[in-house]
Amino acid sequence: MTRALRVAVLLAGAAGCATVPGHGPAVIQTDAGVIRLEFVEWNEETSDLLKRAVPGAATVLGRWGGLREPVRITVVNSHWELEEMAERPLPGISAWARRTQVILCDPRWWPLPFRARHDPALAGVIRETQVTGLLKHELTHSLMFQRAGRPPDDVQNRIPFWFREGMASLTAGEGAQWPPPESLSQWLVKHPEVNLLRDGAKLARTDPAIAYGAAYHAFDFLVRRYGDATVLRILDGMRVREGFPDAFQDVTGVSVESFSTDFRRYLGWRGFVPAPMEPLTRGTSPTGRASGSAGLR
Repeated sequence: MTRALRVAVLLAGAAGCATVPGHGPAVIQTDAGVIRLEFVEWNEETSDLLKRAVPGAATVLGRWGGLREPVRITVVNSHWELEEMAERPLPGISAWARRTQVILCDPRWWPLPFRARHDPALAGVIRETQVTGLLKHELTHSLMFQRAGRPPDDVQNRIPFWFREGMASLTAGEGAQWPPPESLSQWLVKHPEVNLLRDGAKLARTDPAIAYGAAYHAFDFLVRRYGDATVLRILDGMRVREGFPDAFQDVTGVSVESFSTDFRRYLGWRGFVPAPMEPLTRGTSPTGRASGSAGLR
């Protein structure tokens, strides 16, 4: 079968229910909404894995109110099939999210640590952890697209990289895998011309660790300053405003550019470092009062 014909078959199957007869799509009811599993080529091992991983992944969506529409997870067999279905190159990517669909490269083919290659029990634990973490991230994308878009629009390109990836990465608890604020601060000293938020999408192609680290910490900075409710109001605002900048300013009272400047100052001035506690002077209690018998009169 030629590549072109395989692509046509793949896309035709994806348009409907791409499953093998006798193995209909599984519907998983989670606290965050309905999630459906479908396969280009059904595999029992992967199906069982996803049935275990999906409910755990969906728990984090409650923070943002849950899904507004059902989402289907479409499992494909290879990376090129993932790219064909997503209609874009995705180097190093195992999944792609849309408003009502997550396209997932079959986890059976994901690499495993050397120590797990001959230990099926360990391999199973690692694989489930990998899949659960990835689905937390991708399902958060679907949630934000549903919240911000008017069907059938896909609003991915309307949401800036730093907000889109920052929200997904923070919700999935991925902070430990990205550079900390101290590293971003040092990187900016060497690259003063770069705007970490404005240039995030371009930076993701040349220095992805810095791009995703900046997105994670910028979104964390936003949430700590304004709270979760503000995030939801920004997304809701995109449904009625021209785009993200207008919605952001309407809700926060500051422009995206001003917020970006504040975040840069936070990194440059190392605002992430806790202020040192002043040492207590000898003979002084924690309340600042003199200690000893004189204080008992």
